[in-house]
Amino acid sequence: MAATILPLSARDKKAKADPKDAIQVVGHIPLTGGPVTRFFTTQHYSSTYLYAEHQTGGKVTLIDVSRASQPKLLAEVAYGASAGEGLSLVAGTSAMVTSEASPAPAAPQSIKIMDFSDPAHPRVAREFSGVTAMSRDDRRGLIFVANADGIWVLQQHLAEDPEVERAYAYQVVYGMSMRPPE
Repeated sequence: MAATILPLSARDKKAKADPKDAIQVVGHIPLTGGPVTRFFTTQHYSSTYLYAEHQTGGKVTLIDVSRASQPKLLAEVAYGASAGEGLSLVAGTSAMVTSEASPAPAAPQSIKIMDFSDPAHPRVAREFSGVTAMSRDDRRGLIFVANADGIWVLQQHLAEDPEVERAYAYQVVYGMSMRPPE
């Protein structure tokens, strides 16, 4: 039986021609222990850890975010904080708690992911309300957002430029630039 090849519609052609930038939810982990006020990220060998400091009771949650789509809760620990104590730095599987005053928690806020791929019709792609902490891992293109529903792992994706992709493919195959020699 022969396969039938259907022509692409104009919309399908445009979608393939115009790749989009995006910020998408790739993972989520529910939490207990009160609102998260700060994040710290660190590496230990090939693992990436996220320390989530809670507002109440001197608690920290350790999460393995090596696989951003499958964050794993490793530990929730009360570090016996007295007034003003808090995490000051993390290094791999170690954390330093100091008695210097932690920054006052900010009022919860709303965060919207906007989609401007069609500038004439921008839209809200996703909204998070009651956000108490936000942080970035620029090296991996990750964004961490905490609210009452837990910690959300977002990933930014910048669209590939089709012209650059074609030029790269040409150079790989033929060993030269697509531009004619001058």
